[in-house]
This record gives sequence, structure tokens and C-alpha cells, in this order.
Amino acid sequence: MKRLFIGILFFSGLALLAFTYQSDVLLRHEPWIELSNTQKKYQGVTWKITAYCPGSCCNKSVIGTNIVDYTNTAAVGGVKLTALLDNTINVVAVDPAIIPLGSIVKYNNNYYVALDTGSAIKGFTLDILMPDHEQTEKFGIQYSDNIEVYIPHNPAQMIKKVKKTVLEYSNP
Repeated sequence: MKRLFIGILFFSGLALLAFTYQSDVLLRHEPWIELSNTQKKYQGVTWKITAYCPGSCCNKSVIGTNIVDYTNTAAVGGVKLTALLDNTINVVAVDPAIIPLGSIVKYNNNYYVALDTGSAIKGFTLDILMPDHEQTEKFGIQYSDNIEVYIPHNPAQMIKKVKKTVLEYSNP
């Protein structure tokens, strides 16, 4: 009887740990997937979709006669692209004249947060952050009219939540 009781306690503890871990993961990703305070836009638009990596190969820009290196830097500032990837936050670079930074983009059943821009990202173009350049090249250029764009009522607040989450989970 004592073994049965200890076994039940043990498995109950494991179940509680598993639930706690799962809840932590859900809470960790929840801030940027919540769509209740957003406005859905751009249904039926065909988007050009490219990819980039955090490295210098994808993050240099020529401004006049100067080469500006944005390696591993998100346009929202204060957070590294690799830190976002490490925290399983999908990032998309957008034209902020079309999609405000802090917006959420759904593509291929994945949610991306608009946290970056790029000199080649103009109009209805999305640039998805990949962990390495090999995956960027493999992705190539795609086109889709099955993109959902959710613009929060307060995009700056969304950016703040994502940054806070990255900082909390990068420095436990």
C-alpha cells in the first residue's frame, strides 16, 4: 500500500511538473499571439516573401559612400536577432509604411512579429528571419496571398512585451 501511495505521489509530481513547464512555454509565447486587440488587414494581397539571417551577409547597407553593418540587430533596438531566435520568437522584417513594427503576421500557420526592417523591404514584401544563411538561401523567394496581418491597437506595447520576454528568458 505504501508503494502504491509513493507511486501515485511520484507520478502526480511528474504530471504537475509537466503542466508547469507547458504553462510556462504557453505564457512565454502568448504575448505576441494574442490577437484580440488587433485589426486584421490586407486580405487578398499577394506578398513577396524572402528570408534573411542575423549575419553580416544579410545585414549590410550602403548609405552614400558608407557601408552600414546591422549584423544581429533588430530595427526595434535593444534586442539581438539571435536572442529572439533563441527564445523561439519568429521575426519578420517589414516596410513600416505598410505594417507597423510590433504587428503580427501569420504565414504558413506560423506567427511572426514585425520587429525589423530592411532597405530592400518595400511595399508588400516580407523578410523572414532564419537562424543561418543556408536556410535563407534554401527559402529563396516565395509569393503568397495567404498572409494574415494583425495590427495591434498599441504596437509599441507589443514590442515592449516581446523585449521583456526575451530579457526574462535570456537572463534567468
